[in-house]
Amino acid sequence: MPEIKLKLKKAPVFPLEAENITPDKFAGKSTADIKKLIVYHGNEEKRLGDFFDISGTGSEINDTKIIIDGDISNVKRIGEKMTGGEIIINGNVGMHVGNNMSGGKIIVNGNADDWAGAMLKGGELEITGDAGHYVGAAYRGFWKGMENGIIKVHGKIGNEALTWVNGSKPAKRFPTLVCGGAGSFLGIHSHGGTIIVEGDCDRCIGADQVRGTIVVKGKISRILPSFKKIGEVKEIELMNGEIIKGKFIEYSGDHSVEKNHSKIDKKTGEISNSSNGRLYVAV
Repeated sequence: MPEIKLKLKKAPVFPLEAENITPDKFAGKSTADIKKLIVYHGNEEKRLGDFFDISGTGSEINDTKIIIDGDISNVKRIGEKMTGGEIIINGNVGMHVGNNMSGGKIIVNGNADDWAGAMLKGGELEITGDAGHYVGAAYRGFWKGMENGIIKVHGKIGNEALTWVNGSKPAKRFPTLVCGGAGSFLGIHSHGGTIIVEGDCDRCIGADQVRGTIVVKGKISRILPSFKKIGEVKEIELMNGEIIKGKFIEYSGDHSVEKNHSKIDKKTGEISNSSNGRLYVAV
């Protein structure tokens, strides 16, 4: 796979909008053409070559690998809407990395800022350090967040990750988040997401969850009272058919809001706020 190498030579004073750093935009271009790609520094239009030393040429999208060296924590939107290929970032990265991507793979060997993998539609995003708030989440005003693909964060993530996640077993869409630990409001408004937390979580996990599975291998600071305890299990089957073994307490929820699939008891007339959502917490 041909490699295109970028090395930061000039740290941006303001956040640098660099959505053109994707295999899609680099494919078929020479080094000179890549250097001319537009980035925005504040309200000024600049060239990619103004901030990076660049070597290599692009091939087909799926055969293009981009390697970025340097602390680019003030560079935003890398990998936005990418459909294939690979990006490796050796250092911290700014906001919106991999947002709306539908294919390919991004590896961040460092930390990522807010909105990493926002509204991911496919592909894989891996972050070896920590990530900020709203990982895989829906942007404000959207009713669907992450729809497919996988996000792996080895460290801890911030608040409100995977909001409005939308998966579908019949459509074979299995949006999945795996992280080391998480803040509050993880997986709120979930409609079919899979979340696996290797460590601890803060409060309000799974709020307003309709469908989906959340597995917490550590502790939750406070489980919502609208989750109903079912019992102890030793095996969990995820939406994609994978099995997790261990000792967990199973809860259903969230039962706080009347759902479209709520059932009416024919004898009592009472509404049963049933939920297909599941929360599993390690014993």
